[in-house]
Amino acid sequence: MANNLASEEGEVSEALITHYRRRAQGVGLVIVEHSYISRDGKLSSRQLGICDDASLNGLASLVKSIHANGTPVCIQINHGGRKVRSSICGSQPFGPSAIAAGESYEVPRELEEHEIQRLVRLFGEAAQRARRSGVDAVEIHGAHGFLLNQFASPLSNIRTDTYGGSLENRVRFPLKVVEEVRRTVGSDFPLLYRLGAYDGEGGSTIVEC
Repeated sequence: MANNLASEEGEVSEALITHYRRRAQGVGLVIVEHSYISRDGKLSSRQLGICDDASLNGLASLVKSIHANGTPVCIQINHGGRKVRSSICGSQPFGPSAIAAGESYEVPRELEEHEIQRLVRLFGEAAQRARRSGVDAVEIHGAHGFLLNQFASPLSNIRTDTYGGSLENRVRFPLKVVEEVRRTVGSDFPLLYRLGAYDGEGGSTIVEC
C-alpha cells in the first residue's frame, strides 16, 4: 500500500526503508508501492518516484535492505492520469478523455496520440530503471482508476480514435505498455500486471477482464 514515506522529490527515505525492512520479515514477496513514471503522473507529495536516474541509488538501498531478509522484491510502476492534481504535479491532469474522476477532481485534458507514445516509452524506461536497481520483478499498475485503467474503462474513455470504443481499442495503450516493458526488461524477467476487473455500472466488466 502507498505510504507517502518518500522524500518530496520522490526519493527513498530512511523511513521508507525501515517500513519495508519490517514488512519483509517472513514473507514470500514484497511489492513496493506504486511509483510514478513521470512527474505529471505524481499523485501525492511524498509518493515514491522512478522517473529518472536520480532515484536509482535510493531504490538500490531499499532493495538491498529487503533482500537482507532473503525476500524477493517487486515494484509497481504507475501514472495517475486524470486523478493527479495540478497542485502536486505542476501541470493540468490528462487522461483518455476530458472527464473528471469525480467532483473533487480537476477536468483533465484529452491525451493526443503522440503523447500516448511518449508515455509508453516512459513506462519502459521506468521498468528498466527498476531492474537496474536490483528488483526481482516489476508490476504495471492497471487498476484503481489510474491512467491505464482509465483507458480500459468506458466510464473514463469515450475516445473515437484507435484508443477508444471497442475493448480492443481501449486496451491498446495498456498492451503497448506491456510490450514496451517486456522489451526493455528482457524475456527472463518476471512481469506482473495489476488489473482492474470491475469499476461500476457502465464501466469495465468481469467478462472483459
